[in-house]
Amino acid sequence: MLKLRKVEIVGFKSFCERTVVAFSGSGTTCIVGPNGCGKSNVVDAISWVLGEQSHKSLRAERMADCIFNGTTKRPALGLAEVTITMEDPELAEAARFVMESAASDTAADSESLLNENSEPCGLTDTTTEILSLDPAQAPETQEAATDDSALVPAEPGGKFKRKKKQADKPVLAMKPGEVVVSRRLYRSGQSEYLINGRVGRLRDIQEMFMGVGLGPDSYAIIEQGRIGLILSTKPMERRAIIEEAAGVTKFKTKKRLAEAKLESSKVNLSRVNDIVVEVEKQLGSLKRQAAKARRYSEIREQMRGIVRQMLAGKARELDAEAERISKQLQELSASELQRATAIQQQEGEQDRLNQRIYELDAETRQNQRESHCLQPPARRRARRASCQN
Repeated sequence: MLKLRKVEIVGFKSFCERTVVAFSGSGTTCIVGPNGCGKSNVVDAISWVLGEQSHKSLRAERMADCIFNGTTKRPALGLAEVTITMEDPELAEAARFVMESAASDTAADSESLLNENSEPCGLTDTTTEILSLDPAQAPETQEAATDDSALVPAEPGGKFKRKKKQADKPVLAMKPGEVVVSRRLYRSGQSEYLINGRVGRLRDIQEMFMGVGLGPDSYAIIEQGRIGLILSTKPMERRAIIEEAAGVTKFKTKKRLAEAKLESSKVNLSRVNDIVVEVEKQLGSLKRQAAKARRYSEIREQMRGIVRQMLAGKARELDAEAERISKQLQELSASELQRATAIQQQEGEQDRLNQRIYELDAETRQNQRESHCLQPPARRRARRASCQN
């Protein structure tokens, strides 16, 4: 059974400064004060840190209204945080008994060791380090304290000084049997839960407090008018409160979640079966299409082989034809060269003959002129007259 030991509130509703409310754990603790001083806000803070999600149950229009909005003299805050510390008395007492017995045994061993070392053995400086057995310091914190310190030589003199390393994350010091739960709400809407200084989920907190009467809707928090509502409610709703007190709610919730998961698995399985049936229906056509694709691939490979053979034969024929044409071209080129040479020779002979013809023609005209000059005048007149007639 968990008992409430301490409530720390900062930035929640009217608590602008960090406020710590301590509970002795025995008897009845009362919070008294005038109207409007924030007595109900303490109960709202406890309900809120236990996982309350309804802003109406917290007497707010929206969840952001739970953050301190400021006054004329104080600015508004951007964060609301509530931390509750609970303790299991039986577990704490057992842990305290074990640690006290361990402390007595360690002290006895230390005294015997000091007595042995105090005999004359030439040792003057003896340092013995004993871990603290304070229940407020966890064993992990003690180990971190011993590991985080190291001897480092100082700069000027040769003496050593102890240098403390920076810890990666602060370790929350808790007593055995304590549970510290925190909830933070930022004005941006972000919210986070912490369990013993580590970030957790809302489900983790609900499962931890389920069955012990510390849920937001359980019998642990009874506000004004709740008793009359419980007495006048239906038997099934009253049964839920009795089951919460008996510790059955946790198992029923787990059963409900398991049934929901099982139902979801059944739906997914039926969907998978439907998909399998659809795939089996398409399997025959897919097999035929695969056979056609394989046949097409085989025929395409055969066609490619035949086309390669045809192209290879055509290439050989074209190579032979090209070789024959190249030989014929060489022969024609040689014949053309011979005929061109003969034509050049004939043209040269023709030019020589033309030149000879020109020379003979000139000689003929010269001879005619000379013979004309040698003829008598009467013969020239007769010839001229015959020409006229």
